[in-house]
Amino acid sequence: MIDLILQNFRMHVALSEQEAALVTSAFQYRKVRKNQLLVEPPYPANTEHFIVSGCLRIYYLDSDGVAHNIAFGVEGWWLTDLQSFFTGNASKYHVEALEDSEVFIITKERWEDLLIQIPSLNIYFRKLYQNSIIAQNDRLLNMISTKADERYLRFIKKYPTLENRLPQYHIASYLGVTPVFLSKIKARLSSKH
Repeated sequence: MIDLILQNFRMHVALSEQEAALVTSAFQYRKVRKNQLLVEPPYPANTEHFIVSGCLRIYYLDSDGVAHNIAFGVEGWWLTDLQSFFTGNASKYHVEALEDSEVFIITKERWEDLLIQIPSLNIYFRKLYQNSIIAQNDRLLNMISTKADERYLRFIKKYPTLENRLPQYHIASYLGVTPVFLSKIKARLSSKH
């Protein structure tokens, strides 16, 4: 299964056999159960997660105990609380498995060692995190400047497999609407087609 990470890296950078062996030794394979937390405030996010199978979410729990979905991660994606991962400060976000999932985990320490040992991975992770920043900025702008119908259509485009994998309330939370309102959006859009 580690070949999935190696393939992911090799789509962006070349790895020698020795470098591939270093990557293989740096990651730990883990099965996580549905609802299991991989990152939980106030503990620092000391690990980055590559999703082999399943679905994870990152969410913020407000002072009223309401969960606000920030992002989902599916097969081939990476997910953690990046701010906490980079700074070592307390995590603000939870990372939870929404399905029974399989992940490869790397600790911050091993990740930093890997970047020193394989300098080309700096390019890979720079691109990965640049794309993450762009996606977060797009999501923020999308939330404040578009109607819920358009946000839903963008969600379907970004996460084409999740419509049938997740409960409505998770999708509604991500879109910033209630589940009832999401049902109305879906009914309105289906009547147009």
